[in-house]
Amino acid sequence: MINPFSVFMPDSVKESLWKTLSSGYIGQGQKVDEFETQFSKKFGIPNVVSLNSGTAALRLALALIGIGPGDEVISTAYTMVATNTVILEQFAKPVFADISYENINIMPEDIEHRINEKTKAIMCVHWGGYPCDMDKIHKIADDYNLPVIEDAAHALGASYKNKAIGTLSDYTAFSFQAIKHLTTGDGGMLSVKDVNKFKEAVRRRWFGIDRLNRKTIITEDTIDDIKELGYKYHMNDIAATIGIEQLKYFDSNFNRRKEIAKKYRKELDGLQGIELLENKDDRANANWMFAIHVKERTKFINYMLSKQIGVTVHNWRNDRYSIFGGLKKDLPILERVNNTLVNLPMHADLSNDNVSYIIKEIKNYIYRK
Repeated sequence: MINPFSVFMPDSVKESLWKTLSSGYIGQGQKVDEFETQFSKKFGIPNVVSLNSGTAALRLALALIGIGPGDEVISTAYTMVATNTVILEQFAKPVFADISYENINIMPEDIEHRINEKTKAIMCVHWGGYPCDMDKIHKIADDYNLPVIEDAAHALGASYKNKAIGTLSDYTAFSFQAIKHLTTGDGGMLSVKDVNKFKEAVRRRWFGIDRLNRKTIITEDTIDDIKELGYKYHMNDIAATIGIEQLKYFDSNFNRRKEIAKKYRKELDGLQGIELLENKDDRANANWMFAIHVKERTKFINYMLSKQIGVTVHNWRNDRYSIFGGLKKDLPILERVNNTLVNLPMHADLSNDNVSYIIKEIKNYIYRK
């Protein structure tokens, strides 16, 4: 079976990881600091806070904004549920806007009419690694004085109008989960535009304690006060060590995905019964997934699986789940997408023969008698 995803873990990780494991210190320490510094330099993203998951990054962003009971956050329903369960964890309500058929991202034109006095933020997902229409989203956010959170779990290395994803909005959350472009086993990163909010994020990722300026505790009088609700969201040196090594291979893996996507686009464009997603020149796709619209999706999936090709339906509309209140009737494009979208295998371990075979079988399916 050609797997739809793959975990990239080079052998070179072993030596550096063993040094960390043998060092006598494996909590949040020097390696975490080093990883944050290298990540920031590599991607040109200032003010980054490493965390134990991308979900923690989203939750921390909501906490920094002050999202709480009775508040609403405009979001997309076509995403991993973590994008929206973090809103529930803040005792707030996700309000779903429709998505664009052409790119699966939240549709800016469907956001504004959902804003009311309870709306406290806009959250967008760069689905599959393809950046949202950030100019339009920021225009709406500015008009209503709302912060923007970007869920960039799929979009490390992507850019919008020559600006790196992670530098555009108030908050951007990245994921280093097992099958992402860069993995630390599990982990995440939050970029924070405002310096004071960044400092707050550093404190609140570890129980609200200011680790950088802690006093030496001698008596009860020297114990630092905790003034903010914090969490156990910090990254440890084990994960950071893996991340540091992974950064060395990011470009080659990223470029390989780009090559595969280019091959898919060239060979599949114009095939009857298949529609490719948009790929505008004003943004760089991270190509974490490669999705297509297919008529009679179930038949297509069954055919491809019979040929040992692991195509997937990676996300389901979140409003199908009871925790979000059940199916919404005002998301017509989402309804359409939910019946047509399929993900082809996409990862750096795919060989040229793998890619050619996948394309050949798609064409065989289309042209079969």
